[in-house]
Amino acid sequence: MGGCVASIGLRAFPGYDRIVADDLLSLLTRFHREVVLPDIERIVTDTVEGSERRIRDEMLTLFDGVFQRLDRLEAEYHALAAAVARIERRLGSPESEAEKASIQEQIRELRSKLNDLEQRLDEIESAS
Repeated sequence: MGGCVASIGLRAFPGYDRIVADDLLSLLTRFHREVVLPDIERIVTDTVEGSERRIRDEMLTLFDGVFQRLDRLEAEYHALAAAVARIERRLGSPESEAEKASIQEQIRELRSKLNDLEQRLDEIESAS
């Protein structure tokens, strides 16, 4: 009996379905705007910020490694340059021909190492 009264009552209001549909659309739109959209924005923001943070940390780690290698190469370069300078000073007053030949060989070796080091340093600088 209650079902019949409800059915009769609904037929007495033409456009009732449209009113309910409009109210439901309004309610769903509000729900989306106030509940769903903020959650989606938060999830996307957290994901993007997490990715940015990971990429930044990885880049900084790589740069630290490159700078450490550059520091080592620079120290080695200065040591070799100082050794070449000492040898060249000794060549100015050699004590014997054998020593002079030995020193010249050492200079050639040091220059070769110095050239190799300069090439490695140039490669690292151009890669950065």
